[in-house]
Amino acid sequence: MKDNIYLVIREKDNVVVSIMMNKLDHTYSFVNLTKGHICTCKFDSIEDAIKDMEEKKDNGEIIDFINMEARI
Repeated sequence: MKDNIYLVIREKDNVVVSIMMNKLDHTYSFVNLTKGHICTCKFDSIEDAIKDMEEKKDNGEIIDFINMEARI
């Protein structure tokens, strides 16, 4: 998958996450590469996961997110 690694800037820390497909049900989840954690949230598409990050930014849950692969 291309262009789906993000630096997520949070109040308490920064983490690197990827949006990866679950092979069992073909949904997408955030995988926190910094902490080695798979989020239990599930999305129908990568675009839906990105929209979720945009909503979290709008409501103040995260400060920002940056697509790391697009910056290379």
